[in-house]
Amino acid sequence: MNILVLNGSPAGQNSITLQTVIYIQQFYDQYHFDVLDVGQRIKQYEKDFSECKEKIKAADLILFTYPVYTFLIPAQLHRFIELMKEADIDYSKKYASQITTSKHFYDVTAHRYIQDNCDDMGLMYIKGLSADMEDLLSKKGQHEALAFFRYVQWSYQRGYHEPVLYAEKKEFNGIEPAIPEREVLPKRGKIAIVTDTTEDSPLYRMIQRFQYKTSFETVVVNLKEFPFSGGCLGCFHCASTGKCIYKDGFDAYLRNNIQTTDATVYAFSIKDHGMGYRFKLYDDRQFCNGHRTVTMGKPVGYLIDGNLDEEPNLRMVIEARADTGGNYLAGIAQTKVIRIRKLTGWQIRYSMR
Repeated sequence: MNILVLNGSPAGQNSITLQTVIYIQQFYDQYHFDVLDVGQRIKQYEKDFSECKEKIKAADLILFTYPVYTFLIPAQLHRFIELMKEADIDYSKKYASQITTSKHFYDVTAHRYIQDNCDDMGLMYIKGLSADMEDLLSKKGQHEALAFFRYVQWSYQRGYHEPVLYAEKKEFNGIEPAIPEREVLPKRGKIAIVTDTTEDSPLYRMIQRFQYKTSFETVVVNLKEFPFSGGCLGCFHCASTGKCIYKDGFDAYLRNNIQTTDATVYAFSIKDHGMGYRFKLYDDRQFCNGHRTVTMGKPVGYLIDGNLDEEPNLRMVIEARADTGGNYLAGIAQTKVIRIRKLTGWQIRYSMR
């Protein structure tokens, strides 16, 4: 069996998660393990995916390994999965599983995210291992790591895998409503609309309708316009200094454009069962604020292009973001289920009193 390890940690070979793979490998020298440091080398693979493509084609089992970042995978691995989907590769006869390290804080949503995307690609998914950061130092943790891989081996040899979670989705055939007449109302506060959209999208028109109906001043913060130097490195430099090790100015960008507002509305299109690479990059990087989100304690709402009712794991992530950030979740509006009036109405006004 050829096993391709997609190491999603920005720490590369120093990744704690990767050490679990190295530990397992010494007991299974009959298998070939190959490691791609996708978290550390994502910029290179964006420019040239050929090496990755050949190694993926040669693999029988793809093993995603990564630390859990803000309920999901690191942004760098998120981007690599996008590249996997864009490549002309037949995944239908390949298996996949995952190993993560975390403090077991919403690791379930990260695992579900990987499983959902494996289903998209046609990979046969085998249930993964969720380890604590220090598990490998104990006999119990070592036993669990080997037991996990014995299960992977057993599943592979017998052709067993988890069932696909989603049935085929139905396209929405409704008619998008026109932008209503603008109501002239006194402005009672300021809302940051954080998005990554373009002006020719249904989501942009959704943002316009929200702006027309709300009684608050709005400022659109488009993540596409910020020159990110890269994804979070997990170096914890910001935990002591409050400043990110990158010099791209994201610290000031957050505090000047988002932290100064009274509430936040996130506007995104559902992609790959998540918010997309840019939003994951934003999520990971905003922990430069002393490992707290800049929206801590503020009301939040969501404008979503897509059907959230078909994405229970994404809904859990949205609820988790609000719960851990002490945010009042004012409402969620979808292009498939229009609730703009409700989101712009009493819920945000009540939460900003």
